[in-house]
Amino acid sequence: MKRGKRYIILVDDEAIILSVLSLHVKSFLPKGIELLTANSGESALEQIVPLIEKNGELICVISDYMMYPMRGSELLGRLEILSPASKKIMLTGQADLQAVSEVLSKARLFRYIEKPWEPKDLEITVLEAINMYDNETELAKRTHELEILHKELEQKVIDRTAELNQKNEELRQGLQYARFVQECFLPNHTDAWDVLPNLHVFSTSAEAVSGDFYWYKNLGDSVLIAQGDCTGHGLAGALLTVLVSDLLSEKTSHVNEILEVKEIVSGTVYDLKKRLRRDVQYSDMVAGFDLALMHVNLKTGDADWGSLNSNLLLVNEKNEVEIISKSKGFLHIDLEHTEVAGGSLNIRGKRVVMCSDGLYDQIGQESNKRLRMSGLVQWIETGQVFLEEECRIDQLFRGWKGTQEQTDDATWVSFRL
Repeated sequence: MKRGKRYIILVDDEAIILSVLSLHVKSFLPKGIELLTANSGESALEQIVPLIEKNGELICVISDYMMYPMRGSELLGRLEILSPASKKIMLTGQADLQAVSEVLSKARLFRYIEKPWEPKDLEITVLEAINMYDNETELAKRTHELEILHKELEQKVIDRTAELNQKNEELRQGLQYARFVQECFLPNHTDAWDVLPNLHVFSTSAEAVSGDFYWYKNLGDSVLIAQGDCTGHGLAGALLTVLVSDLLSEKTSHVNEILEVKEIVSGTVYDLKKRLRRDVQYSDMVAGFDLALMHVNLKTGDADWGSLNSNLLLVNEKNEVEIISKSKGFLHIDLEHTEVAGGSLNIRGKRVVMCSDGLYDQIGQESNKRLRMSGLVQWIETGQVFLEEECRIDQLFRGWKGTQEQTDDATWVSFRL
């Protein structure tokens, strides 16, 4: 906004005093400020009101106190309403505290000067009033600008928050649908309860969708069961779970042939490599998975197993743990020769446990440390996990995690014939 004209007005009903006062003030008045004079309070208001209406700035008013019919105290009081920022200086011929108090009750008095005034004192007082007015005006201007900026920023925050909420809702719906699609491709473990009545599956994801998965296939007298952990979690891991699950189904589609479990796992790795269309050594982001697969004869308890860097445990009736296969950390699927372990055993009367490393890599609320495989084994061997036919891994994991953020997808599959 363009700045209006700047004024100082002198008010005194004695013409000689008003003339002398005017000469003194003109001698030191800075450029750009116009000096006005009035011989009464009424005359002063007649000049001041129009200039304020035209956006003029009344910097300072110097008024005599003892005037008639309008006293200086009344004039300054009315100017306090019309132009509160203006500096008010009162001239008085007597050191009358009552006069000063009267002005203070009606207006903010900048200073009072006794008649006859000292020219230097008058100069210092007026220049100080101008300086203070300019400083306060500039501060008020900056404050107003900051208030406008603050309101604009508040509105931007409101708009941005609404935009982020909308995007988050779209993302949530997208992830919810991705989870639905993933569940459509992966088998429902409840369908396996008729075959494995002691089956217990616990799966909790770090995000809306999981990179861990459970897979099984009923072959009549036998069953194939697997637990996998795909690289990463969230959408990337979920995409791989669908792909690996499909590969497993493809590799086990010929049920009449003799099943070589270790070869199924190796073939799944090989087929995944064939489907990759990019050099997976290009960056740290690689496509891969851990997988434990077991083929169990439901009548005899004989089982063949294959493991690609995955956890496979056996637990006897005394809760003693035998580690058949253990994850060795992150596996780069781009290795020329990916090692797959395998073997045969009988699981009759024993519990089989398959789990992802996210289960024991979780940081505990109280210890602020990872559970580790040793901690998981201790849970089992001290009888905390299996109580008769009940598996309590769900409660133990959640109790261990507490309010800590979940660090990785965690999956547990256990069963006993």
